[in-house]
Amino acid sequence: MNQCASTIRLCMEQRWNVLLIGPHGVGKTAMVLEECRRQGLTMKYFSAATLDPWTDLVGIPIPEEANNDASSASRKQLQFVRPGDVNSAEFIFFDELNRAHPKVLNAVLEMIQFRTINGVPLPKLRMVWAAINPPNDIYAVTDLDPVLLDRFHVHLNVQAEPSVEYYRDKAGIPEQVAKAIVRWWQLDLNDDLRKLISPRRLEYMGRAYLGGIPLGSVIPFSVKAPLASLVRRLEGRTLLPFELTRETLCDRQKEILSEMAGNVDVMLAVSERLQKWPDVIPRAVPLFLAMTSELQATLVQNTKIRAALVNLGRQGRHGGLELRPLADRLIAMGIPLR
Repeated sequence: MNQCASTIRLCMEQRWNVLLIGPHGVGKTAMVLEECRRQGLTMKYFSAATLDPWTDLVGIPIPEEANNDASSASRKQLQFVRPGDVNSAEFIFFDELNRAHPKVLNAVLEMIQFRTINGVPLPKLRMVWAAINPPNDIYAVTDLDPVLLDRFHVHLNVQAEPSVEYYRDKAGIPEQVAKAIVRWWQLDLNDDLRKLISPRRLEYMGRAYLGGIPLGSVIPFSVKAPLASLVRRLEGRTLLPFELTRETLCDRQKEILSEMAGNVDVMLAVSERLQKWPDVIPRAVPLFLAMTSELQATLVQNTKIRAALVNLGRQGRHGGLELRPLADRLIAMGIPLR
């Protein structure tokens, strides 16, 4: 996140137009607003999803009398009246731009290209920025026109990077609680859950824990997260006396296997780590074999894990005695080793 904040600062100093792209709750808007305040720019913020193109931006057409010269008859013309803070803004920021009305998108294109709206100059405008969620199957957003995308000098990808320092220093969450929720997000959640539980959601969870509010009530109702492991971390306990890392998955397998015996929570944690780090599979075959058939079936759905297991299983079929149990298990699961 420090690198991202540094890029934002440089782009703003050089008056470049920037499009920030990233998941919800990762701090896109907060970083922009903070840097804008730091640089002392006069800013106009728009939530593009609720922006009325006429009232809030383009302007309301008001008829007025117009005379070309003293001898001509008067006639009517339209004057577009818009909020004064749009005309006085040095920096305009459109949040959630790919949820905006098409007329708003067209106005943004003109603002970036000519620093005008309907041909009327915005005399103080220096740059236009926007933030969007990525157009994928998680978000109900639209793709932006390539012409509009091309007007932004920089496309900055902002990834989820929960920070202990942020939760401690800016959110007022005690460091031990901040460490617990960050480690839980990093180590106990799989990739899909990390997309659904944002850094902002972690902040809510930290505050809920401190306020005595049940953690389950802070998780979106459709998300099934391993809250038991979070509670253990918050209470200073973990599943194992050491963290599950690439190194420990390989070097401390005897201890892990002992803890896995009959403990589904430990099996789940090991399974999630293997999905996160499929490169350790060749050294973690005993852990795979010690899991329940359900967890094994889940793991082989990962294409990288499946390919590694099949390769090892073939070795087991052709004389690799240590890998023979793996070959037998894969065949029993209906996975061909030819």
